[in-house]
Amino acid sequence: MAETTTPVDTVTELARRFAAGDGAGAAALFHDEIRIEQPASLPHGGWWSGRAGMAGMGAAFGEHWTRTIADPRISGDDATVTQVTTQTWTSVATGRSATVDVAELFSFRDGLISQIRVFQQDTHLLLGLLKD
Repeated sequence: MAETTTPVDTVTELARRFAAGDGAGAAALFHDEIRIEQPASLPHGGWWSGRAGMAGMGAAFGEHWTRTIADPRISGDDATVTQVTTQTWTSVATGRSATVDVAELFSFRDGLISQIRVFQQDTHLLLGLLKD
């Protein structure tokens, strides 16, 4: 990313790359010491650190879910960016799906995304999809 890129531009580009299926391009926007927090109540929940942590989180997520992400709404300033998306999560085990909004708070270091805190609208609804 160019030095004149704002944090909002970076998250907008991240959303574009994810939507295009460009996982490697999306990962290039992450700081080497990236940290991400998912709600502890979810099977892939907790803090994940570094690129290995991101891979581990993705693997843990993939054991339980597939999802589609739509309608990113992005706003913020030089310190924090918020993205709200509409996501449809499908349980790998049951095939059942639910749609929730997901809010993410992004922090930055050295022009790259250094932290993401994720807040799913209804984790109880999502967990219910995993049960027969």
